[in-house]
Amino acid sequence: MDAPREPQELVLPESRLDRFREWATEGTATTAAARVRDPEGRVAFVRNRWSDGWVLPGGAVEPGESSAAAARREVREETGLDPVLGDALVVLDQTYVSAATGETAFTAEYVVYDAHARGGIPNGDALGVDAGEIRAARWFDRVPDAFADDALRPYIEA
Repeated sequence: MDAPREPQELVLPESRLDRFREWATEGTATTAAARVRDPEGRVAFVRNRWSDGWVLPGGAVEPGESSAAAARREVREETGLDPVLGDALVVLDQTYVSAATGETAFTAEYVVYDAHARGGIPNGDALGVDAGEIRAARWFDRVPDAFADDALRPYIEA
């Protein structure tokens, strides 16, 4: 993949590590997301049940699925948008570390694509909200202050 690669260390309590362990050790250990822009240049962000702030729409890559296919699927599921993906903006090489021991628990990869929405674009209040996972979804003119992943900020603002 011809995209910049950045290291990212995530220090988490065991309870949070346990939620990701099966995905990382028996699944693909890959997550994919997209910076989806509308014709006005706004970016779609979501609030999900596991983050403390706004994040890009995305999620786990399933076995046999490409990261690009996963990004498209996750954007549709979380926002109702039908994204057209471009190139990858960045790949984060993630190291998950135990807060209790300081030891590496597992590693993963997080791929973020550039994308634009085609077809009818719901207004901010109408973006798909799944009560089980997505608490909110909306367009932003700039990266929100409560963005949960500052490592991605320079790639989202570009």
